[in-house]
Amino acid sequence: MARSVYKICSCRDQVKCRHPWWFSLKRPGQSQLRKSLDVVLEKHIDSKTVAEEEAERLRLGILDDTLQPRTRELLGLAPSVKPVLQALTMRQLLDTYHERHLTATATHEKRAYEIGAIVRSVLPRPDKTMRAFGDWLVSDVTADTLERLREVTSTRRKYISAKRVTALGGPVAANRNLRLVRAAFNWAIDKGLVERTPFKRGERTTIKLPSEQARSRRLQTGEAERLFAACGGHLRAVVEAAIETGCRRGVLLSLLWQQVQLTAPGEIWLPAGKTKTGRARRVPISTRLARILEMRRDALRAALELQDGDTVPSDAYVFGNEIGQRHGAIKTAWRLACERAKIADLHFHDLRREAGSRWMEAGVPLATIQRWLGHTNIAQTSTYLATTTVGEHDAMRRFEERIGRLIPIDTEGATPPHEQASSTKTPDEKPRENTITH
Repeated sequence: MARSVYKICSCRDQVKCRHPWWFSLKRPGQSQLRKSLDVVLEKHIDSKTVAEEEAERLRLGILDDTLQPRTRELLGLAPSVKPVLQALTMRQLLDTYHERHLTATATHEKRAYEIGAIVRSVLPRPDKTMRAFGDWLVSDVTADTLERLREVTSTRRKYISAKRVTALGGPVAANRNLRLVRAAFNWAIDKGLVERTPFKRGERTTIKLPSEQARSRRLQTGEAERLFAACGGHLRAVVEAAIETGCRRGVLLSLLWQQVQLTAPGEIWLPAGKTKTGRARRVPISTRLARILEMRRDALRAALELQDGDTVPSDAYVFGNEIGQRHGAIKTAWRLACERAKIADLHFHDLRREAGSRWMEAGVPLATIQRWLGHTNIAQTSTYLATTTVGEHDAMRRFEERIGRLIPIDTEGATPPHEQASSTKTPDEKPRENTITH
């Protein structure tokens, strides 16, 4: 092949003209195959780099007989005689796993983004060629392939677009990518799509995923007040709701009024499709949250000019805009609020830990916290929570008071918590208290 891709036109600048890119392939004993990429891919490609990548993918797919039926049809090739499962690629496996399993969860959009990054990762094959992981046959994926995937995705890099700079990759991202691939293989085995997983050889685990360092960040003394003051009206309502309910950001932004019951006993209903675990749950509404929700409901009624007795639309968003439409992302607003409040290293998800830890410090049973947070097991809940330094010292003081080591602290602070009240006995009398009489 003298040229990877080319154009059939007489334009002076063929790289920038709008004519389609073409590619060719000469197969032994067969006539030369020459096709327009726009026709085969059913979309227009401007970039020559992208055209070259797609052309190489098509060439490898033709030689390995791994193309999808629709692509073969557009290329004018006869249907493949290879069994479907034998020709299954990692892209097809991950897409099927997302469509059949992950779409029932609230994080399916994030998982789709992760799958896209995984299948685009280019890895070296045993024959020294390079191929995107999504184009690998499932039967060709080995433990070494996964180790190479870990190495490629562990590299921290930046993707610069017209709007923002996005950080990609890193050890944590690589770990989670492998977790997703492992889950897809386990699901496919259960469904009979594949017979083995490269993560195990017999009973021995071949790919070990290190435990991630759990975050323990919580709001420290004074940070909550500064954060509330730095937030705008909409963001403050979302932040306070996160602290009162322990719900994730996406769950709150997608919350509809039909899921909220303000009449006693007040609660928020989270259907299975809006939770990360795919399990429905209910979260009780605190008095603080009830006041916030009532204020938002009244503001929505006023904006929609509803009459007395009219109810707000059930499909309106609780934390939407002034007329109940879904609000966009709040990442930028959150980042700017933290900067104004001079709060460092605080993620929005840390508010979920803050909520659960406050419940724990107030004496709420761990099993109840598990249900409110929606964790699948109580061990996850116990490792997820964190107490503040003040909370730990308070807990130790209450413990020692309970066993009689300390007297209760007076409200004036006259008696330090680490000292006993002064005794009226003389030093000569004190030893006689401990004298043992036989």
